[in-house]
Amino acid sequence: MIIEQLESKILSGGGLNSLTDSELSQLALHFVGDAPPSHVPRETVISILSEQDNVKKWQQGVVDKARQLASSKISETVENVQSRIEQNSDNPMVAAIKDKFGKWLIDSGYSVSELTVKLDKDVDGTISMEEISQFIFDLTGTQPPGWVLSNVHSVLDRNSDGIIEVSELWSYLEEIGFEIPEIVDPVIELPDANEAIDEMPETTIPDDEFEKQLEEIDNYSEPDAEQIVIEAEPIIQQETIEQVIEDENIISTTIERTIELLENSKLHSEALSIISNSEEGSCTLHIDRIENNLMVSDSYRGGKTLVGLLDGGPYNVAVLFEPEFNDLIEQQISKSKTVTFDARLFEWSSGLRQAKLKGKSLNVGN
Repeated sequence: MIIEQLESKILSGGGLNSLTDSELSQLALHFVGDAPPSHVPRETVISILSEQDNVKKWQQGVVDKARQLASSKISETVENVQSRIEQNSDNPMVAAIKDKFGKWLIDSGYSVSELTVKLDKDVDGTISMEEISQFIFDLTGTQPPGWVLSNVHSVLDRNSDGIIEVSELWSYLEEIGFEIPEIVDPVIELPDANEAIDEMPETTIPDDEFEKQLEEIDNYSEPDAEQIVIEAEPIIQQETIEQVIEDENIISTTIERTIELLENSKLHSEALSIISNSEEGSCTLHIDRIENNLMVSDSYRGGKTLVGLLDGGPYNVAVLFEPEFNDLIEQQISKSKTVTFDARLFEWSSGLRQAKLKGKSLNVGN
């Protein structure tokens, strides 16, 4: 009990120096088995005790125990805060999450039917927490924490029964401005056979007209094959060949071909595989806007993002640059400028259908 009382003084930061002479004697009695003589200087007693292995272990144990206690209290505090956030629907952070989720859906460019397919992946008519998590990850590239999922789930669970029906998803989408498709069961009416026969008009061809049609058929001759080829050839040259040349000019660079593969990918894992196997390439970008780098924690944090048309089209991309290019971008680059650089793909947003690149050597054009 005496030793436990001394632990608080040890943790004050002074170590053995924080103990009184009486407390030092009690400590020596506990660990050494004998109290120091009264004539021994205090400094000598502290020096002797400090060299004892059991005293060293005791002091280290006191520090470790204090750290564990502090860590436990921090974790408990964080859990309590998160719990209060989840339970308080009026909390500004919760409201921001709800608004953000709605904006994600609107900015995704998907229709109600497409969102339904992406959220109800197993097509069972309900939307699970795992499906919401995967959907947010596909949109943002970031795995959402549990309390965010909990709040998004509560937004979609309109009747608060713990189950999100597709009808509840549609109700929410309609509330934020989506146009809900109208589903009408088809009605097929079969006409009465007798009525159909009665309503058929009687048509007759005069004998002389009939004979004239037969004569036209007998006199019909097929057009010359060469004539057909000559007439069709200009059409083929003008439309088909020009279209082929145009298509070849649209997608020509390494990164464009990689983005084309990403456009056709269906699964997030497939997109990650395509990106991991992609190569660095030289690019041009016709700038539409300039933004600050967000959601990055590497050397690109604090830099700038250039958004625009890649290599003349058809793909619009976002290119991140490190902070070392900030001065160049701020002083010499503006909307409608064209820049050249080397870059590599690092992220694909299936919701926005947009590729993100990390750029290197940046040069400004006209």
